[in-house]
Amino acid sequence: MKVEFIRKDFGSVSADLLVVPCFKAKIPAWVHAELVKAGVGKDFIGEKGRYYLLPVKGKPYKRLMLIGLGKEKNVGLDDFRLAAAKAIRGAKGPRLANVAFLLDFNGATRHSEKDVAAAMVEGALLSDLKLEPYKKKKEGGRKIEKLLLVSKMDLASMVEEGRILAESQNYARLVAVEPANIMTPRKLAGVARELAKAYGFGFRVMGRSELEKKGMAGILAVSRGSVQEPVLVELKFNDGKKLPHVVLVGKGITFDSGGISIKPSKGMEMMKFDKCGAVVVLGVMRAAAEMKFPLRITALLPATENMPGGSASKPGDIIRMYNGKTVEIVNTDAEGRMILGDALAYANEAKPELIIDAATLTGAMMVVLGKQGIGMLGTDHGAMKEMYDCGLETNERVWELPLWKEYSEMVKGDYADLKNVGSESGEAGTITAAAFLREFVGSTPWVHLDIASVEWNDGSSGYFCRGPSGKGVRLLATFLKKWSKNKKK
Repeated sequence: MKVEFIRKDFGSVSADLLVVPCFKAKIPAWVHAELVKAGVGKDFIGEKGRYYLLPVKGKPYKRLMLIGLGKEKNVGLDDFRLAAAKAIRGAKGPRLANVAFLLDFNGATRHSEKDVAAAMVEGALLSDLKLEPYKKKKEGGRKIEKLLLVSKMDLASMVEEGRILAESQNYARLVAVEPANIMTPRKLAGVARELAKAYGFGFRVMGRSELEKKGMAGILAVSRGSVQEPVLVELKFNDGKKLPHVVLVGKGITFDSGGISIKPSKGMEMMKFDKCGAVVVLGVMRAAAEMKFPLRITALLPATENMPGGSASKPGDIIRMYNGKTVEIVNTDAEGRMILGDALAYANEAKPELIIDAATLTGAMMVVLGKQGIGMLGTDHGAMKEMYDCGLETNERVWELPLWKEYSEMVKGDYADLKNVGSESGEAGTITAAAFLREFVGSTPWVHLDIASVEWNDGSSGYFCRGPSGKGVRLLATFLKKWSKNKKK
């Protein structure tokens, strides 16, 4: 879908459909006049979630769609995203190819019209994506070719920002949906190489032999049961420039069977999505390049499969990680923290101002926050406060969990420096996983995002279809934009 902003009066907009968001009991007079003309003056008052489609005559737009937002005082930015999604889906039924959104609220909304413009673009584009790459017969109606955003104000920059964020998130979703037989660790490295070529990133991939030379035993231990070669991918944006430096680390388990500590068969097909941390980081890198962030960003993507086999790591094995700490592998299904540990220790060597990692790390997140939020832990409380605010803005919400010293005691090993699970009963599983990771970041400020419970939608809801959500892309990109501005002050 092509997105375009035009600054003009809506009355001269040529489109198949003009969409007008309306607050409850605050219907614009000209809209009410159209309803009265059609003989349905009392049928629509702007109730939240309701839309009304009207044919019109003598106008450059062929139809009028009214989208209810509810009472203005209760309307958040995400309600605009949801309204845009409803409009796009509603437009596909009548097969309307060119859709225009009217963004003139005459000061009625408590949100800036710039933020509303970005949110509506995001909702439209995120809802337009269908994750059906291998279906012969595609579902859904005709594709919408063009989305026009119309206002008397100059909203072009925020329309463009909304487009970049949504398209970067959709990019991540398309990579994430690929199955494990296609999206192997090497293939994921190839995707990163293509992104690097498109945006001029520095690119490097370390294969098994280099990982062995460097002593990245965490990544190697997880990979031992698989025929697929493990990799550590490194991307660099604005490399060499004198700019604030942040390192993003994304967990890239392209398939997780659990290894010797094998998972139950039910739902195991979902484990192709254990690469979503790495995929989210790729989406953020795309957004950073398109939005030209004044930052130096390094992305590290440790990627491997976790499979059982004759050479697989076994419970009780002890290995020496990249930073020299020894780890007893108590449970081979606690593999994400092993590959992240090596990558975080490697990131720490660069001495960046901040390290952020994103990972589908613990099933315990579903217990902690359900599907509504991302678990956040770390050592940089200023960055975490900013991340929290960005989560509210993007509706990719985060909640900080504690990292008290008792949790670090729980991952101390009996036969090695550390053990890779805090408790076999699962006590404080999300927190002890983060406590394990903290052992590898040194004194560098660090934020950990456990995205395990938010990266998959069981069915179509809001502005997402069934499948991977890409949540974390808009959150992190918005955070980095604001963090870079704060660094300038």
